[in-house]
Amino acid sequence: MRTLIASLLLAAIALPAGIAKADDKAAVFMFVRDGSRDLELMLSREVGVMRQMLEDAGYTVDIATASGEPMVAESVTLTPTVRLEDVEIAAYAGVVLPCMAPAPGMPVPADVDRIMVEAVTTGLPIAASRGSVATLAKAGGVADRQYAYASPVDVAKRPDFAGGDFQGTGVIRDGNISTAGICPLAARELGEPDGTVELMQQFIASLTERG
Repeated sequence: MRTLIASLLLAAIALPAGIAKADDKAAVFMFVRDGSRDLELMLSREVGVMRQMLEDAGYTVDIATASGEPMVAESVTLTPTVRLEDVEIAAYAGVVLPCMAPAPGMPVPADVDRIMVEAVTTGLPIAASRGSVATLAKAGGVADRQYAYASPVDVAKRPDFAGGDFQGTGVIRDGNISTAGICPLAARELGEPDGTVELMQQFIASLTERG
């Protein structure tokens, strides 16, 4: 059974763009960050799980990376289906930001900031995990909302989080915004429950409610 589940996850990640796209299905946009400290783990247990759950729920998933090039781990290859510069957020039902556990200081492309501001402004459902909650906050996505994150934030030093209400590391959904403070790598290192599955459940619920 474990082998079968792993095979399904890997198959989901490896789907080429021509198969993943379907005109009669709503699409979700996912940005996958570079510089992961454990690319194998995060592609298989975070991105793969997220993509599989969305596809099982009837959505297609467009994936972009900073470089536009495939990400290759030991047994998993993630091939982008769209270029960041080509993303028009109006074409999507929602946005997902996996954590990916990048090395400290790994930058986020300006196109992602643009996409996130548009997504927050238009009220799209958004899911962000652990480190990527900072990208959501930069776009104004935690202001006047409850949110989850890796730890409490000193807003004097990180004003992007001003106005937000930190609720811990568990999964929090506030309206159309779903956040999680524990990703697969953090779960392994800290011994806390991985929030990936619950985060996607909450995100899919927000997609369904929005219609």
